Amino acid sequence: MDNILLRILLDSFERQQKPETGASPGGPFITISREYGCQANVLAESLSRAIAAKGSHWRIMNKEIILEAARELNLDPDKIKAIEGSMERGAMDEILSSLTTKYYKSDRKVRQTIANVVMSAAHTGNVIIVGRGGAAVTMGWPNALHIKLTAPVQWRLDTLIARHNLKREETVKQMASIDHKRFKMQRDYLKGGIDINDLYDLVINCSKVTHPEIVGIVISMLESRKMI
Repeated sequence: MDNILLRILLDSFERQQKPETGASPGGPFITISREYGCQANVLAESLSRAIAAKGSHWRIMNKEIILEAARELNLDPDKIKAIEGSMERGAMDEILSSLTTKYYKSDRKVRQTIANVVMSAAHTGNVIIVGRGGAAVTMGWPNALHIKLTAPVQWRLDTLIARHNLKREETVKQMASIDHKRFKMQRDYLKGGIDINDLYDLVINCSKVTHPEIVGIVISMLESRKMI
C-alpha cells in the first residue's frame, strides 16, 4: 500500500475537523462517482496509464486502499464499511465497540474521518479518487474534475450478470441497495439542499461511450484546464 495514504489516514484520525475554510486546496485531482455496474476502477486504471503517458504520475485512491490503511491502523475494515454504507445516521455506535480504544469513534466521526481522508488526498493532488463521496466532499475546490458514470438499469443489470455470472433477482436487489447507499453518501456530505447532479463536470452514459472514448475526453479536459 502507498505509505502516503497510510499517513493521510492516520492524520485524519488524529484531527477533528476539515481543513479550514479559505484554505487553498492543492490538486489537481479527479473524482469518479458511478452507478453500480459501471466500472469506475477499470476506468481509473486506464486514466492513470494515459496520464502517465503524458509524463505525470497520478495515484488511484479507492475503497481497497482505505480499507488496507484501516487494517494497518488495527481497525476492523468491516466496521468502517458498515458505517460508510449504513442507511441511517447515528445507528452504528454499537458496531464500533470492537475498535481499539485509541481509535474509538462515533458514527459521525468515522464518516468525517472518511471525508478527511478524501480531502487530504485531494489536497495532496495528482490523485484519482474513486467513490467515497469524493465529489461532494471536495465540492467547490479548484483544480478538480468530477466525473459521474451512469447507464440504463437494464444495461447495468445485463452487464453485471454477464461479468460475474450472477442471478438476475439477486442482482436487481443488490443494484438497488448499492445505488441507494452511494446516493445517500453523496447527499449526506452535501449542505444546503444542493442538487447532487450539480456536482459533476462530466456525466457519461457508459452504455453509449466506451472507456477508451472516456479516457480521450478526460485527457482533453485535463489538458484544457492545465491540470496535466
